[in-house]
Amino acid sequence: MFLIIGFRTTVEGVLLACLKLRQFPDAHLMYAEDMEELRRKIDFAGVERDFELVGFEPAPITDLAESVFGKHWNRHVSFSRRKEPDPIYYIDLVLRHANCEPSELVRTLSSSENVTSLYSGKTPLQKRCYRYMRVVSLSHHRLCMFARPSFVKGILLADIKPQHRIEDMFCRWLAKKNPDLPVAVVHGDKAWIGNGNFVGLDRFVVVTPSFLGDLAAVKISDEVEQLWDVYYDSQMIDSRRNKKQAKKFQPKAASSVSGMSMKDRYKVERGISPCKLGDFFEM
Repeated sequence: MFLIIGFRTTVEGVLLACLKLRQFPDAHLMYAEDMEELRRKIDFAGVERDFELVGFEPAPITDLAESVFGKHWNRHVSFSRRKEPDPIYYIDLVLRHANCEPSELVRTLSSSENVTSLYSGKTPLQKRCYRYMRVVSLSHHRLCMFARPSFVKGILLADIKPQHRIEDMFCRWLAKKNPDLPVAVVHGDKAWIGNGNFVGLDRFVVVTPSFLGDLAAVKISDEVEQLWDVYYDSQMIDSRRNKKQAKKFQPKAASSVSGMSMKDRYKVERGISPCKLGDFFEM
């Protein structure tokens, strides 16, 4: 019997697919973000086989983790210099990588002897998944460090360009850092809103940028930002400029996460244009 395991690209879906693959090692894997996408893939492939669909219904994630990794799954590996994420967070980070192949992740988990093997990188697949996890974690850290939001009409707004799928992570982090303000994170044709209860929405919701109205077009903070730039430039003493230290605090790899960080990096590389304190008072 040729079996196809269709699973949802979530942590629960990956864990369930892993358990099912252990029962049927020769099964083919097919993944999708929702049932509608999975049906389109099935229709396009034109296959008439036995299907096992998993991950499209709510499931207790801790029980699934115990079934996959054993009773002590949460006793994950800790190295002397850094503490690794637990297996659930590990899977979530890998799935967010732009080049992640969920089927490979399922096969990696299915063939892993225990939890520690995920972090040891004994096989090429384990090494690749571990690298994806580290890259996404670093990308999120850089975003939190260098993406500076603007205060627009009572909403803390950040327009970002991340390489990986971490917009909701950044939005939740921003909302936690500013619990008394609504926050919005915009990327492409989606906008993630945190602390939405302040504006009559759910606490965390995904909408289209047009739903935010003209907020992105009218930035009240622009005037304040320009004022600060003129003042900062006028006070900067070029002879005391430490470009090596500045590049360390504003790395080039993080300069594309937002418009402000790009401007900061430009100043690091090219210096600051001539400016006098009188320009500050003329604004």
